[in-house]
Parts: sequence; C-alpha cells; structure tokens
Amino acid sequence: MKSLKNIETIADDIKTITIQWATNIAIAAFSVMKLELNTLDFNNLDEFCDFVLKWSKMLMEARDTEPMLFNWMKYALNVMKSEKWRVKSGKISVDELKQKVVEALDEFMGRVEKEKEIRKKIWADLIKDGENIFTHCHSSSAVWIFKKAHKDWKKIHIYNDETRPLYQGRKTSKDLAKAGIPNTMVTDWASTFFVDNIYESHVDIDKVIIGCDSIRINGDVLNKVWSFGIWLAAHHSKIPVYIAGSLMKVDVTNNIEIEKRSANEVWEDKPKNLEILNYAFDMIPAKFITGIITEFGVIKPKDIKKMVKKHYPRMLN
Repeated sequence: MKSLKNIETIADDIKTITIQWATNIAIAAFSVMKLELNTLDFNNLDEFCDFVLKWSKMLMEARDTEPMLFNWMKYALNVMKSEKWRVKSGKISVDELKQKVVEALDEFMGRVEKEKEIRKKIWADLIKDGENIFTHCHSSSAVWIFKKAHKDWKKIHIYNDETRPLYQGRKTSKDLAKAGIPNTMVTDWASTFFVDNIYESHVDIDKVIIGCDSIRINGDVLNKVWSFGIWLAAHHSKIPVYIAGSLMKVDVTNNIEIEKRSANEVWEDKPKNLEILNYAFDMIPAKFITGIITEFGVIKPKDIKKMVKKHYPRMLN
C-alpha cells in the first residue's frame, strides 16, 4: 500500500536524523498522516482505527525524545477514541470521524504558524540594542528572534558554536549570514571559556538564548549536548539564560530520558574493547534558567505546569 511506504519513509527520516528539530519532525509526521488519511478510503471503523493506531505509533517511536510530536499525536488519538461511539451509534460516518482526526492534525500546524509570529515579537523585545548574544546548535525559534531584532534595527552580534558531530551550528551561521546579521562561530571546545566573561574574555556576552528539544514538567530543559556547559559558564558570569520553546514541547509524563547515540558518530573504527558514551542531549536545571520564552510570554520554569494546565489542559489527560 502506497501510504505505508510514505509513512515508513518519514519515520525512517526522523529516526536517522534526516529530518531534524522538534517542530520540523512534528510537522513532517502530521503532514504525512494527514496526506494518507485524505487519500485513503476505509471500509469500516475497525480498519480506520487500526490504521491510525499502527502508523501513529510508528511515527512516535521513530525518536523517543520528541514531546511536541507525542503531545499532539496523543491529542489526535484521543479525538478518535472519544468520537468512536458516534460512528457505532450511527451519528457520524467513518469519513466524518476521519475528518475530525485530520482537523486535530491541522490544528497543530495552525498553532505552529500563529505562535511563530507571536513568539518572534515577545523574544525580540528581550534583546537590547548593541547586545552580544550566544546561542547553541540550531534552533529555528532562536533564529526567528534574531531576525526580528535585526529587522527592528537593533545592532546585535550573535556568537554560536559548531555543534559536532553533525555541525548543526553551521545551519545557524548560514541562516544568520543570509539575513545579514553579524555572526561569529567558535569551536565547541572553546565555547564555554568564550561565554564566561570573567577570565581572559575579549568579548562580553550579554545573554544566552538557546532552543530546546524538551521541557520537563518541573521546568528542567533538555537540549543538544554542551548546553549544560554553556549554562555553567553563563551562571559563573551571571549572564541570563533564556530558553526558546513552545509549551507544546513540555514532557508532561516526565518519561523522556537523555538520548545516547551510536558510538560510530564519535569513532567508527574504535578499538574492540573501548566503550564510548555518545550523549546527544544534556540538561539545564530549572532553577538556573532566567525564563522560558513561549507563545504565552516569558515563563518562569517553576510555573510551567500551571501554564500547561491553563493553556493546554488536554496534554495533561
């Protein structure tokens, strides 16, 4: 069946990091599900539900560190489960149920576009004219804020690191260069020393603004490895650290763990008896985060659960 091939391809692209970054991953997963649901006809309720359950599970299991994908896919599944009785009682057809699930997926994508504009304005207001800002890895959210501040004629300089072994920092530098924003890249190994303003510093960093892959319900943040070291350097110099991340990235189950990836990324032909720990992510503790910049404003980490309950109560179900 053609649909299975499409979904398998997207799931494989997510698993192999061909598709990167939380928002891109979620949009790719929801888009392919929506495409196939709109393409296929289902003979009965069981066939439809089996399809949705099987292939949504494949997409969610492609990577186990993507709460944005999990939260909204769970919402779409809950829509299906809560409306099944209407089909069984003859109140709606299978096609109408299918449309409700598609609308749930569409709702997510509409929110992403809306919050993109809202968050750009919120974030840009945090940046002052003449500031030096450090960012890490690649975050489309962080790049949006820098572009908005630059568009508002604020003179800023962005510093960022390479982010080995996949060099996502180069994506950040390319985006900034294309937008005409002054940018300097430093090596990963020098970045923590560079951020610190106390020892031998030739550039004073005013703020650290980085993205995130996951926000724990207690406000801890998981992000690309090296974030912890950058936070330590910033904390040592009393530099504010802001996290750019939607509330849709909150891990309400608190089940997402620090991801480890293949040792081959580090050393393909390593000695036989050598063990390599290749952490893909690390953690910034909630108590050391100045604020998490969301679509609902800048939130203190301690208030994350309260804000999720207020704005996305369905995520807690």
